[in-house]
Amino acid sequence: MILHLHDNSFSGHLPLNVGNLAMKDNIDISANKLSGELPASLPKLQMLEYLNLSLNTFDGHIPEQLDHMLNLDTIDLSHNKISGEIPKSLEKLQHIQVLDLSFNLLEGEIPRGGKFANLSAELFLGNHAICGALKFHVPLCLDKTERQSKSNAARVIAACAIGGSALLVIVCTLIGISWYRKRELSKRPDDIERLPGITLSVISYRELLHATSNFSDANFLGSGNFGSVYKGILTDGTTVAVKIINLLFEGASKSFDIECTVMCQIRHRNLTKLIMSCSSRDFKAL
Repeated sequence: MILHLHDNSFSGHLPLNVGNLAMKDNIDISANKLSGELPASLPKLQMLEYLNLSLNTFDGHIPEQLDHMLNLDTIDLSHNKISGEIPKSLEKLQHIQVLDLSFNLLEGEIPRGGKFANLSAELFLGNHAICGALKFHVPLCLDKTERQSKSNAARVIAACAIGGSALLVIVCTLIGISWYRKRELSKRPDDIERLPGITLSVISYRELLHATSNFSDANFLGSGNFGSVYKGILTDGTTVAVKIINLLFEGASKSFDIECTVMCQIRHRNLTKLIMSCSSRDFKAL
């Protein structure tokens, strides 16, 4: 059976016993004015293949028991006011092809298992408090476990990158004081050499994905307060350390701009040389 009531002006809540309907194919009640929480009985529609509740004002959380609807290949909950975390139990939906959760109020980590590995970033847009894998174009999760490098060479690169970042924060602070107080910052000539007129090259997100093998765990070097560091190999064979800025931290974007400016102007024996940057609204890397 099919229930298509989309593109009307129906208002109110879904009936609490909606799960008792004898639906075997699909339900589409999108583009209405329905509100309230998704009924707890909804997961009883275990034979349903298509569920579209988008473009309404539903709130509350995604029911944990949606994983009981094993025949679903499409779930569209986009453009609502659904909050809370994405249930990890949804990893059990083996036939799901589309899980559109975009433009809600979701938070927490995007699950990594099951069919989530094949879902695209567009399905999670507009949820400003979610985090997860870089392929979803969202910030890295704050509780991401630090992993050690698998080679001595990787440890050296990580130490240089993270240590250089710490020193750079100090340098940026000193330069900021000089700008705001209009005083010259005293430096030893042989310690720091200013290099005016340098133009910073730009690298695309796709090129960074290729260089780091999709930011694989094998290339993960370490992490600090403002982001994580990966080993990468450019198309010309150059080995680089790629620092991904964690945009969840307040002031991360401003820190990125300052870091680019300063690193283009100075050279120090303890600083890793900055050669390229990648910057968009949802992703920034050095």
